[in-house]
Amino acid sequence: MYAERLLTADSPDEVRAVIDELEEFLSKQGEAYEIYWMPLGSDENNYSDVYTQASSPMAAFSELPLNAEDSLTLRFYEEALAIGDDPSASSMKEAAQSDWVDLDAAELEIVADGYAPQEGNLLNLTVRDNGKGKARSEFDDFVGLHAPGLKKQEYDFLQGQYGMGSTAVMQFAGNIEEEYNERAFKFIASASVHEPGEWSWTLIHDKPNKSQVEYLTVNGEFPIFDGTFGGALTEKFRESYPEKYDFEKNTTTPDPQNHGAFVKVYNYQTNASRTMISGNEGFRHKFERAVVDSPYPIQLTDLRYNSKFPQSYTRGFRQELEDGNEHLLEGKKHLTVDTGSETLGERDITVLLFKDDDELGDAASEKSKFVSGTSTHKDATGRTGVQKDHAVMLTINGQTHGSKKEYFLKSLGYSKVASETVVIAEFDDLANLGMVNMFSPSRDTLKDSPQANKFLSALEDALEGSDLLTEEEERRRAQRGNAEPATDTDTFAEFIDRNPEVGNFMATGERIRAPRIRPSDGGNESAPESDDDNLSDHTDTSGGDENGGDAPHAPKLPTFLVPIEEYNPGSEEHVLWEADEPMPVETPVNGSATVRFATDAQNDYLTRDVLSGTLEVSCPEQLRAIELQDGLLTLTVDPADDADPGKETSLSVELTRPDPRDCSAIDDPTDAYPECVEADVATDGGVNVDTASLTARCQLEYVEATDSRDSPSESESDGEGDTTDTSGDDGASASDREGTAGNDGVTDDWGFEMPDIAYVHEENWRINDDGEPINPEEFNADDARNFNEHTLIHLDPSQDSTISGLSLTINMDAAALRSFIVKRNVKDTWKEFVEQHYELAMVFYTITMYRDYVDEYGTSFDDTGLITAEVVTQSINALAPTIMPTIIPDDQLDRITE
Repeated sequence: MYAERLLTADSPDEVRAVIDELEEFLSKQGEAYEIYWMPLGSDENNYSDVYTQASSPMAAFSELPLNAEDSLTLRFYEEALAIGDDPSASSMKEAAQSDWVDLDAAELEIVADGYAPQEGNLLNLTVRDNGKGKARSEFDDFVGLHAPGLKKQEYDFLQGQYGMGSTAVMQFAGNIEEEYNERAFKFIASASVHEPGEWSWTLIHDKPNKSQVEYLTVNGEFPIFDGTFGGALTEKFRESYPEKYDFEKNTTTPDPQNHGAFVKVYNYQTNASRTMISGNEGFRHKFERAVVDSPYPIQLTDLRYNSKFPQSYTRGFRQELEDGNEHLLEGKKHLTVDTGSETLGERDITVLLFKDDDELGDAASEKSKFVSGTSTHKDATGRTGVQKDHAVMLTINGQTHGSKKEYFLKSLGYSKVASETVVIAEFDDLANLGMVNMFSPSRDTLKDSPQANKFLSALEDALEGSDLLTEEEERRRAQRGNAEPATDTDTFAEFIDRNPEVGNFMATGERIRAPRIRPSDGGNESAPESDDDNLSDHTDTSGGDENGGDAPHAPKLPTFLVPIEEYNPGSEEHVLWEADEPMPVETPVNGSATVRFATDAQNDYLTRDVLSGTLEVSCPEQLRAIELQDGLLTLTVDPADDADPGKETSLSVELTRPDPRDCSAIDDPTDAYPECVEADVATDGGVNVDTASLTARCQLEYVEATDSRDSPSESESDGEGDTTDTSGDDGASASDREGTAGNDGVTDDWGFEMPDIAYVHEENWRINDDGEPINPEEFNADDARNFNEHTLIHLDPSQDSTISGLSLTINMDAAALRSFIVKRNVKDTWKEFVEQHYELAMVFYTITMYRDYVDEYGTSFDDTGLITAEVVTQSINALAPTIMPTIIPDDQLDRITE
């Protein structure tokens, strides 16, 4: 019989062969019999309906057993009506607990066949039930896209009221990597409990070249047969079972059925490993996150393995946990959350926190089936574990209708407990309006709706205030590495005190502004040696020769300063302002203006030690930057605080000139002027020198605001020249500020505390070649997950989004640090010095990067599964090859190495 062969087929290729044989058989019967493929739902453009029903394979597959549960409940409902009872229930869960549902008579089974991973790695899944089934007159409900949902809406206790989902499996069947997947098949056979033994069947397949999903008919009618069905599947099971085991004793198999349904999908691409579906890895526990609390027991049977016990039962995640596994929990809390939504009202929330591995000891392996991470099985490459995808589950009648990933909990600051926390929110009593507004029709994702957003906001508030999670998070953070902090509070506060621009950035987010005077890039002077033990930056402010080269030159005084009306980049020919009145300059009220002047002042005129001048402007508080380079004096001017469109303000610029006769480096004052300028001879035989200041005038005319990205607070250096401020910091120096660094790590001027900083050594994380800790007493499993010799830091996110709330752990046995000390042969007396600079670099690189990323993106990157703290961790760790040479430059090595 063709239906039996399709039920027991091990691959899509076998299915194709059966159809070919059926076509050949019909062709021999004459023209009266022929296979016709009909479009699903009588819609020739049905691809969009089928391929938008689910976003993940397990959510799609779970629709099949849930439809079977509907069929079982409807069977018991009609049986109760037939004997005069008045059955009723407002939900599937309530129905299953009523006296008119006979759980002992219900059969619901998921059967796997195909090939085990080591034998071909092909998984077929069959869902079998003995529910109401479909009469031949109603069998077309299986191929109608919405018909089943319309009928189910008459009953409050049925789940599939949308009429979507049963065909969602098609997009995950067959070889989904092929451009045209011609081997996506789904087999269906059913008979009604009211017309037992009268079976109908069909085969649904994907026809991508036609952009169509089709089902099989013979001359436009469904194929039929009479009698019982399913016995061939039992016989296949019996034949594959090892003779050394007692089949009858170890397995539970049904009698051939005269009613119910069989639905099979071939070569199904689950996002779990394809090991035994009845076992403790892969399919089963992924399935239990989709079916959290099943009203019916579901038997899982795997025909692919020669195992003594190829079967198990599940009723979902919740009941599996409650069935003798609650000793794995650190705590369990039931919360009632007011969503602030009229349609959602209050929601019941269950928070489950599992114990950590160290506390569980040998029992840690039992916990993995509930909160396993990414599967390490060889056929599960790229597939995520149950916890990563479904840390928060929103359920209706025990079925997950939407979920949030592990990163949702991490984004709330629970980096240590997120991987071991499960949250279940129940929506069993949700009215149809609320369900439509809250969940997508495919029942596996949340909508971006006011109701969903209100719920998520209320959930975040509830979880952030959870004592259970907060206390355990703090306890686990305190256990990491060594108890002694890596950077003490005095060191942290003193660094901030010496570098106020860092403290200002961390407190306010205001970036460091470009220097007011930017020296040119030329010069060949050597950087001076450090006078103390601090590693200092040295900036060469020498000018270069008159042509912009690097050769030394004689200092000269400038002789002209003229505003540039039209600047021509890349050319020395600019249009100069020749009028007597001030040159107008348009300035946006929220941005800066660039004003340029032509001059013959040398590049280092404002910064050199001899024969240097100063620049005075009429509004110094608005002057942000000064650039003197190759005959151009460029000023960057911010708008006044009271700037309004149409308002004008004058800007006068004065370039002072010193007396060359007072300069000991000049033998002849005439040498202080360019060759084209001659100094007059004085009556006393000396020289009349011109030391009058050079002046120029502009008129700032304020115009409408530009894009906010140009505002002064957001602007950065234009990248030209060095960024060392040689005229003094715009902000007050440490000695000018009233506040001082407190020894509790609080910086008085900005009011934030240092983060929680600790360190780890290799004994905390290293294991030997056999996977055993090198120092069992100091070993920490959490540190071992986060560190190896190539890891510099691990950052746990802030629970309050501030710098102070971060937990930073520094690896003091990172290869980058230890290799530098050994290979550079650092003196013993300087090793602590090098380690301290490494620590400071890790601390301040990390927290400033975190501050910047949070300002830009928030504590998590929505819809990416990335937490800002994790991105910062990866970014800092990527610096490992270059970190030490950049914080300990070559010119310091001579004094700290042997």
